[in-house]
Amino acid sequence: MILGIEGVSCVGKTTLAAALATHLNQPAVIPCYFHASPDPTRLPAPEPFTAEHQLANITQFLDVEDLRLAGARRALAEGRDVILDRTVDTLLAHAHAVGRMNGFDCDDQAQHAVTSRAVAMPDLTVVLTADPDVLACRARLRKGMPTIFYDRHFSEHFNAYFDHPLAPAVVRLDTTTGSPEELAARALDHIHRHQAGERQEAS
Repeated sequence: MILGIEGVSCVGKTTLAAALATHLNQPAVIPCYFHASPDPTRLPAPEPFTAEHQLANITQFLDVEDLRLAGARRALAEGRDVILDRTVDTLLAHAHAVGRMNGFDCDDQAQHAVTSRAVAMPDLTVVLTADPDVLACRARLRKGMPTIFYDRHFSEHFNAYFDHPLAPAVVRLDTTTGSPEELAARALDHIHRHQAGERQEAS
């Protein structure tokens, strides 16, 4: 299966991916766009101020998605599970959020740009959420974190996008309740339910 892990920066995606890896079938963890990029310094700035700029940014990120897709396909061909640290829905959630914050709407064009390419589409996406104040505290500990990533309005708009994502199945988990181990257990419960439902549909 392909599992997507989503949410704004500092919400705990990478930590959850590592916790889940030991419970899945030799999963390949596909890194986020920043870490998957051959040269992260060439990635676009996180806050474009026009729709045209945002759409150009998405095209650039989709070139990185080609690399992520290749890695996912190799793992699936080997019979392994795949964990995506961010999915293409991140690109659309980001476009939705910055558009609402800067007075433009390129949601339809952005979705067309993404769906016109081959992408790694998760079977199930786990969207992690947390109180924006908690995220802001975490983000301040990370040197160089762009302020937009811990802006309360950005988080609200980003998370609202996942009411209607491309991913066929989405569950939301609050990372501020319980320990990391409890969060992983809740995520695994949803994963097992999803897998059981798929097996039932196939039989």
